[in-house]
Amino acid sequence: MGEWVMDARRSQLKAATSRWWMFLLFGVAAVVVGLILLFDLVAAVGTLAAFVAFGLIFTGVGELMASSRYRTALSVAAGVLLIAAGVVSLAWPDITLWALAVVTGIGLLLSGAVRLGAALGDRPDGWGWLVVGGALSLVVGVLALAWPGATVLVLAILLGFRLLVFGAVEIAFALGRRDIDKQL
Repeated sequence: MGEWVMDARRSQLKAATSRWWMFLLFGVAAVVVGLILLFDLVAAVGTLAAFVAFGLIFTGVGELMASSRYRTALSVAAGVLLIAAGVVSLAWPDITLWALAVVTGIGLLLSGAVRLGAALGDRPDGWGWLVVGGALSLVVGVLALAWPGATVLVLAILLGFRLLVFGAVEIAFALGRRDIDKQL
């Protein structure tokens, strides 16, 4: 009986870790978008709404992918809200900076709160990275809401930095899962 339980647990762990490459690809994509926002400021200024939209969509998809990690419906809600905010930004290319800051800020606040709550409540694998990512999301969300009249440049830098850290966290998580997958 004990052997059967161990085999079932090993099978579940193998299934959970076999998708590590999705988190890796997603993390790399987030890092690339973040780097573009940070280092190609001319392109970022010219296409901020599109970059912010893709950044929000990447982050939302990441929240949905990670919802099994957090074991909470709030993570799914945060992911859906971030994706919706990204779609709104794409569908409304002439969005004002104030509206873009509000949409971005609300999405990041909810996402950050969910990550912090999950990290501190459940303490899943890599929970320290989740705390860093959640706290950064909260800070960027508050700055976006408190400073809606910020220049396009500042908003691009803030979101670029957030995406860079988010992507690095996802890459670290993926590589940790890959190591577990190899051991099974």
